Amino acid sequence: MIYVPYVIAIAFSLAGIALAGISTDRHFVVIMLAVELILLASTILLVTFFTYQKSPDPSGIVMLISIWTVAAVEVITVIAFYVYVKARGLDFDVTRLSRMKW
Repeated sequence: MIYVPYVIAIAFSLAGIALAGISTDRHFVVIMLAVELILLASTILLVTFFTYQKSPDPSGIVMLISIWTVAAVEVITVIAFYVYVKARGLDFDVTRLSRMKW
């Protein structure tokens, strides 16, 4: 049996690593991967809390599906942005994104 405090510690450490990745790196893909880590940490916490709940509640499943939906949309957005930036020959440095012409 896995103890809940260990799972919570793993989720918070993943979120901390992701926040460090967002705050220190300027590469767009790395920032998006860090956001994916935050979504993964929230999914781990959600599954942990709803696994040890006494009464079954369908709101946990709805929240889990919504987190997965946001993660899927984010991946599609990152892929589209990657193709757009590579086609224009731009850099993935977030500070240089103002050069993009819409």
